[in-house]
Amino acid sequence: MTNSLQKLRLIKIVRCAFLLIMLLMCHAGQAEDITLRVWCMGGEAESLPKLARRFEYENPGVKVRIQALSWGGSYEKLVTAFLGGAPPDVCQMGTTMMRDFHAMGALESLQPLYDNGELSADNFFSESLKTCYYDDKYYGVPWYVDTRVVYYRQEYLDKFGWKEFPKTWDDFIKFGRQVTAAKEAAGDKIGYFCSLQGFSFEMFYWQAGGDFVPLQVGVPAFDEEKMAIAVDYERSMHREGFIGKPHDSGIDYISEFDMGVYEVAVSGPWMAADLKKNKHRLKNAWGMAPMPKNKTRTSFIGGSNLVQFKESRHKEIGRRFILFLSRPDIQADWYEISNDIPASREAMQTPQLINAPVMQVFRAQLDDTRLPPSEKEWSIFWDRFHRRYNAFMESDDDARAFVKEMNAAMAEVVAERDTTSLPHTGQVYWVALTFFPLLLIAIYVFRGLTRQPALPSLSSTPLRRVACFLLPALAIMLVFRLLPLCVAFAASFTDLGAASITDPGRALFTGTGNYLRLYNDTIFWKSVKNTLIYLVVGVPLNIFIALLLALAINRLRGWRRTLLASGLFLPSVITMVASAVTWRWLYCQQSPINFAVNWLGIGPFNWLGDPDLALPSLIIFSIWRSYGLSMLIILAGLELINRELYEAVRIDGGSSWHEFRHVTLPGLRGTLFAVAVGVIVANIQFFIEPYVLTGGGPKDATMSLLLFSYNRAFGSFQLGYASSVITVLFVFFFLFNLWQRHLRQKLR
Repeated sequence: MTNSLQKLRLIKIVRCAFLLIMLLMCHAGQAEDITLRVWCMGGEAESLPKLARRFEYENPGVKVRIQALSWGGSYEKLVTAFLGGAPPDVCQMGTTMMRDFHAMGALESLQPLYDNGELSADNFFSESLKTCYYDDKYYGVPWYVDTRVVYYRQEYLDKFGWKEFPKTWDDFIKFGRQVTAAKEAAGDKIGYFCSLQGFSFEMFYWQAGGDFVPLQVGVPAFDEEKMAIAVDYERSMHREGFIGKPHDSGIDYISEFDMGVYEVAVSGPWMAADLKKNKHRLKNAWGMAPMPKNKTRTSFIGGSNLVQFKESRHKEIGRRFILFLSRPDIQADWYEISNDIPASREAMQTPQLINAPVMQVFRAQLDDTRLPPSEKEWSIFWDRFHRRYNAFMESDDDARAFVKEMNAAMAEVVAERDTTSLPHTGQVYWVALTFFPLLLIAIYVFRGLTRQPALPSLSSTPLRRVACFLLPALAIMLVFRLLPLCVAFAASFTDLGAASITDPGRALFTGTGNYLRLYNDTIFWKSVKNTLIYLVVGVPLNIFIALLLALAINRLRGWRRTLLASGLFLPSVITMVASAVTWRWLYCQQSPINFAVNWLGIGPFNWLGDPDLALPSLIIFSIWRSYGLSMLIILAGLELINRELYEAVRIDGGSSWHEFRHVTLPGLRGTLFAVAVGVIVANIQFFIEPYVLTGGGPKDATMSLLLFSYNRAFGSFQLGYASSVITVLFVFFFLFNLWQRHLRQKLR
């Protein structure tokens, strides 16, 4: 019996040991699996999983997790990931971003891949490879390239006897005049000849024989003669009516092209992909050609690179993935999947690409491409000068005189780069200037508390208990509201940017330089004007509509009151994206609104593309989204008014107007004031509406203060300059707070 028990016990021990060993082995096997984090933008994130599965098959134990980012928000997300110490293992990065992230010290050198022969620099397009090369090292690997070519509809070529698409500027203008005249004769008021999709300024300058040289003090940035030819050529296209104004027809751009809304498009590889994808529904033949030539037919080159960050976790596996995506056979397969042009010259010689008609056009154009200038001064110059440039396109000004203006504007930007006389801020500066405003705010709050008499309810409550409830909220406000504002205040006196974001002590102290720039910045004052118009028009309309609706609902009782209030409040709870998509459709040329005004004989209108209509259109959209909350607050205020006062007015023979004037309005005085303050604060901070619907355009007609600051911070990474806008806005809010407190005391 004893032996049997011992045997059973031994068997149980062996079983437990076996299970323990199996669990350990499973755990060890799981530990060996590596998850490779890859971040991609746009359509690439949707297509890359097909190749990722192939990489996983070739590399057992590796799982590729792809995170999709939108191109619009990718820059700030990558900056946040880098500063937060959580970057991906491999990242797709646009060529225009490379310089900034290298300046931050974020990128890991990939020079070993070139040194050990795993990659050959000769296999990539030289202009594309330049975007990876800094300080005698490669910090990226070109993944795919992007350029601009011409897409055209065959109909008008055949109609006017052109055997092939015009190859020179002169023939292009001649063809454009023929098409424009034919459209006008047919009564086409919407259609136009040519759609330009970016980089026209640079391409026309290159085609005129110009080149962008490194910026130096005392050296003109533009060749006067060649730039005058370029801008005059672009202006001639506007004068001839070739270029359409910004519009939203409500249909996709491929359908517009097929319907003949425009006959020619200067666009990138994605248009070829979309045309092939929709070939089953296209009614007209189309073709492609390299850019028309003046002295050259140069186009721009861009695209994306594959990079690693210094803090990427799985660098070795990440480099293996980069090498995998750089293989010629994989690049050729990637083109079949995504229609992105391979960055590898060898891939272009593979059987599936060498004879592809689309690829033949791109291959011909890629032999004559250049990189747009990437120095930060160019973005600063364009921020300041683009309004003048757009105005020139509609003027009769002399082209040479205009180029002199361009050179003078760029000379000012370059002169600001001379920082030899400016001191570095250092860590002491940031600590002192960050906590100094906090000290002032603490003194202000403490004085306010000591002046107010203690509330009876608090006098009998232990201070520790009160602190337990207040401290969490105060801590959150301090860390996420006040502290960032104080840091922005400190940054507003510096040139904080990409090169100093990781070490603010390297930033230079500019004093009031940012505020002087702000004072002389016409776009800033345009944003101030737009914000004031938004306030002056939007706030009264919001309160007026909310008051009318609240008065109407207040007359109802029961389920009718609840149903109507809920329905009218609904726009306030719909997400901004859903609301914006709906209103973008309502404002497009094929919308019911335009059909209605067209039926009345006064339209259609280009609501978001016309500078005179864009801001009013946003105000209407904003009121529709925000009146609901104001209405509910006013409705609650109506409930607090003593009903006996209305009866007294009626007994004295008063009308409904007398009730409203002598009872309702005085009773709602405090409520309306609170609503007005809330609406004013919200409208001053209006950002999402122009950001989603118009991007601040057209011609800065909808540029707001916050959008202006955002564009400077994340568009050209002028963090110090952007912080000066935030500081000005904070000062305004502070003064507004003092005024409303004073006015509130008077109302009491």
